[in-house]
Amino acid sequence: MFRNTPPRTGHNNSSVSSSSQRSLKYRPDIDGLRAIAVISVVLFHAFPDSVFKSGFVGVDVFFVISGFLISTIIFRGMNERMGGTGLTKPFSFIDFYSRRVRRIFPSLIFCLLTFLVLGWFVLLPDEYSLFGKHTLGASAYVSNLLLWSEAGDYFQTASQTKPLLHLWSLGIEEQFYLIWPLVLFIAYKLNFNIFTLALVGALASFGFELRSVHDNPTAAFYSPFLRFWELMAGSLLAWLKLYKGEMFTGIANKAGPYLSAVLQRDSTKTDSVRLCGNILSFIGLALILTAVFALDNKDFPGCKALLPVMGAVLMIAAGKDAFLNRYLLSNRVMVWFGLISYPLYIWHWPFLSFAWIVGGEMPQLKVRIGCVVLAVIMSAVTYYFVEPKLRWGRYGGFKAAGLLSVMVIIGVAGYSIERHDGYTARMNDPEQPVIDAINKRLEGDYQRCLQYIPDWKTASATWDMTKCRLQRPSGKNTIAIIGDSHAGHLYPGLISQTNDDEGVAVFPAECSIPLMGLRSSLNKPQWSLSEHALSEGFSYIISHKNITKVVLSHRPGCSWHNVADLLNPKNRDFKAILHDGFARTFKALTKAGKEIYVVLNNPRHPDRNWKKCMAAVVQRPIGIPELLYSKDTEMCSVKQSELGEREMLDNWSRIAHETAAGYDNIHFINLEDVFCHNGICSMLNGKGELLYLDVGHLNLRGSIYAAPFILDKLRQ
Repeated sequence: MFRNTPPRTGHNNSSVSSSSQRSLKYRPDIDGLRAIAVISVVLFHAFPDSVFKSGFVGVDVFFVISGFLISTIIFRGMNERMGGTGLTKPFSFIDFYSRRVRRIFPSLIFCLLTFLVLGWFVLLPDEYSLFGKHTLGASAYVSNLLLWSEAGDYFQTASQTKPLLHLWSLGIEEQFYLIWPLVLFIAYKLNFNIFTLALVGALASFGFELRSVHDNPTAAFYSPFLRFWELMAGSLLAWLKLYKGEMFTGIANKAGPYLSAVLQRDSTKTDSVRLCGNILSFIGLALILTAVFALDNKDFPGCKALLPVMGAVLMIAAGKDAFLNRYLLSNRVMVWFGLISYPLYIWHWPFLSFAWIVGGEMPQLKVRIGCVVLAVIMSAVTYYFVEPKLRWGRYGGFKAAGLLSVMVIIGVAGYSIERHDGYTARMNDPEQPVIDAINKRLEGDYQRCLQYIPDWKTASATWDMTKCRLQRPSGKNTIAIIGDSHAGHLYPGLISQTNDDEGVAVFPAECSIPLMGLRSSLNKPQWSLSEHALSEGFSYIISHKNITKVVLSHRPGCSWHNVADLLNPKNRDFKAILHDGFARTFKALTKAGKEIYVVLNNPRHPDRNWKKCMAAVVQRPIGIPELLYSKDTEMCSVKQSELGEREMLDNWSRIAHETAAGYDNIHFINLEDVFCHNGICSMLNGKGELLYLDVGHLNLRGSIYAAPFILDKLRQ
């Protein structure tokens, strides 16, 4: 693979064609293309149920534009560094990254600082803690990797409450520009063919993405290496425009007469180059608009991403003189939106997401319109008053260093917010000191458990409700709870109300079934170690005679037709598997002399109900205008017969009762008796306080609320 640029015989010998030199001048049509990209994204986020249902493809257009423009700069600089024309500055890594910092940091810093302050006054502790975590990720440009680690789908409803979700694309870009210049530098040094290198890299990236989009769609969306092909598509075009500019002209001159004869009435007056440019431009725009209006998000990106990517490539390749590029993309309004496209992309989603968080559901139409207008205003302020002072002018190196320092400070602030659980002292809750004291105690209880089961840290401790804990030193706990996060959420309330002669141990593994020899959540390979964690928990319980009462707590939805018997793999009958698991567990615990308590799960509410209820009753640090939320608490209750996962819970209860027949040491704790009265189940206590953390998990107040009922059963 050797680079086939023209030979360099001297300093003044150019390896860049004259037509390519002209193409490096400012192109207003590219700003117009940016406008299409950002408007598509903004309208998709603001009006997801509108005709712009696939506006998210605007990000793919951005990737191509970025790859084209930045690679053009790198190619020219690298060529000059290796002995070029002397018409441009040789490439310098320090200069390149200094310019990148001054280009992308000002808008992001301004936005992050604004919403860090706004979040202090608006967000609840858990919301602000998550925002702090994502702020740390954004400051390091690893938002995509952070979101990937959270195993969340970009298109799922829960993503609406992540104000920095959209910064995943900035992470992809900056990770690309950390690698791409170094790869090119080495390639130029070794005299590799740059085009071949980029083509192979792009095809490899695209090929692996096609494989992952079905097997691991989250990775296909967020992984930088599976998205690099989109930026490299722009890079390939940049190389062709720089070094093979005459080739485009030659192809157009040969194809032009034939195309003119087919498409035009008088082919003698045809400018072949312009005609071919017009055709490329029309096809490119058609591909982009088809992607914006007709695609769905299933199996995206994959092959579907080819539409916006190839559309953008064709529109850029068409040149600024193509009809659509000149009269549509170079229109003053389009160019203006293109100029503010970067700050507009940065600003628009946090406004919309904050409105989602506060209201508990999609904001009213007028609120969403207001958010978009406000984002445009803030983008204009950023473009005209913030970026110029920091991006241009003298002392570029000092400005870059200063911006980098501020971004580090913002990252530290984000880390501090997450570390301090969103700074709960901001809340005007008289019970907050009690809650803080319990939360502080929980970490010590977790560390105590790790002394005996160190594997738990890697096997299941993905969040607070799946951390094993010992209330008292080993040998002094009398009660053990084992299961999934629905075992974990009972622990804080119980330890707040145990007697001196009682102690609680909890062993909660994410979405795992607390039946010996069984493994649930088979479709979640990341939880493959959870069964091992529960085995460790059962071993601890059986080997400690001081533990006399064992509580099994599980969300049946985690194992609904999604469970395997590891001791009898041939058994594929769902109910038979559960029956054997119960029988095996009951027998082992009875033999160990334990009293067994099977928890029938607390009511699971519809997702929309919980969000609306939380928005209506939770007191935020400052008052929120009623335009943004409703005070109606009707959504806080639901009929018992309409609870979520009703069939799953009834099936779990029935099989457990059938298997328990004949045992006098097995008891049942039905949490619906705590939260449901006269056929109505509520998420609120008598004071109107919220008892739920989400649709199914209890918050600390809910755990404390349920504890007396559970302890009463255990003490009988």
